[in-house]
Amino acid sequence: MAKLHIDEIEPGMVLATDLIGPGGMLLLPKGLILAEGHIESVRRRGVTEADVDVEGDGAPDQAAALDPELLKEAEEYVAPFFAFSDMELPATVQIYKIAVNYAARRMASGNRPPKLPPVNARAESMGDLFFRAEGTAESLVRDEVTLATFPDIYFKIREILDSDVSTARDIADMVGKDTSLTAKLLKLVNSPFYGFPKKVDSISRGVMVIGGNEISMLALGISAINAFKDIPPELMNMKDFWVHSVACGTCAKALGAAIGGPPAERLFVAGMLHDIGRLVLFKKLPHAATEAIYYAQANLMPLYEAERDVIGFTHAEVGSLLMREWKFPDELTRIVKCHHEPLTSQDKTEAAIIQVADMLAMAMGYTPRGSVVLAALNDEVWRLLKLPPERLPEIAETAESQLSAIMSAFFGSG
Repeated sequence: MAKLHIDEIEPGMVLATDLIGPGGMLLLPKGLILAEGHIESVRRRGVTEADVDVEGDGAPDQAAALDPELLKEAEEYVAPFFAFSDMELPATVQIYKIAVNYAARRMASGNRPPKLPPVNARAESMGDLFFRAEGTAESLVRDEVTLATFPDIYFKIREILDSDVSTARDIADMVGKDTSLTAKLLKLVNSPFYGFPKKVDSISRGVMVIGGNEISMLALGISAINAFKDIPPELMNMKDFWVHSVACGTCAKALGAAIGGPPAERLFVAGMLHDIGRLVLFKKLPHAATEAIYYAQANLMPLYEAERDVIGFTHAEVGSLLMREWKFPDELTRIVKCHHEPLTSQDKTEAAIIQVADMLAMAMGYTPRGSVVLAALNDEVWRLLKLPPERLPEIAETAESQLSAIMSAFFGSG
């Protein structure tokens, strides 16, 4: 172990002790393999040195340090998830290696996942709104919108943003009327998601350092979590669903930062909402949605392909229609609609980022019920990111280091 100045620390080194920032806040946990993003984040927060394991002074938690038999077991577990993938594509190979490494690490800690995500049989007896070919994705969404309205705080913020005379104070005052939203936004802004060196102690300050559009985008994402609270638990463990969704958003933000891409908040929220159509399917077509999961499992195919065969449309189509009805920004709606087929999108690069982020989140083990096989990534989609595949493990670690703090912001006691 050695205490090194921040300028001496390099990607690949391992934290030997918890890294505590100014004010006593835990910034990064002991044992984390440092990526470039971690180093830059803590540098911005005023950290000047850290205790790290140097070469020969400790073994990082990498695949090379794991029991070969455990790695073999992890590969056997992971392989079916890649049944639809092009294993000649270097990016897919990197994602596969990430999946094996994370699965082996979980197994080493005593967490051995089931071979396939279970589906509760009671779902088969639930009544559907309509049968295949009797209804459309549009009619499904119309029924959902008539029964539940999206929280209106976002739209009130949008009204202020669309006004030529609005100020940062106007946005802060509107957000401040919702104490729960205010608390969650401040926890998020002060998390490693941003890595600001000084604490942001008010929404007014948050609007100034992040921007009004960005704050409203985050408010949208947080509000969306509260819109679905009546999904039967036998269909979906909502915590697992949102952990996957937030992991996807966090990976999308990290990917965007790596390529110098679109605004972080837009990518994060698009990742968070990419599967929101699945919740509509579970509410309105529980039997058909369950049959699609069984079909995907039996045929080792991506769930959205199974939905198309069993239901006639996909959760991506349903999600985008819902977002359009709720008057979400057009770019978010388009990204969600095409996140499994980015080349069909007007926003190809952003949709490609969400597809890769979704794959990374699943590879890291954040897999909601029914997600059995990863969608295929092709070379044309990957080339949109203009990213060396070797960067993917670093990006996964960056996202992992931020995830617990972001989940705490959304679902913690604050």
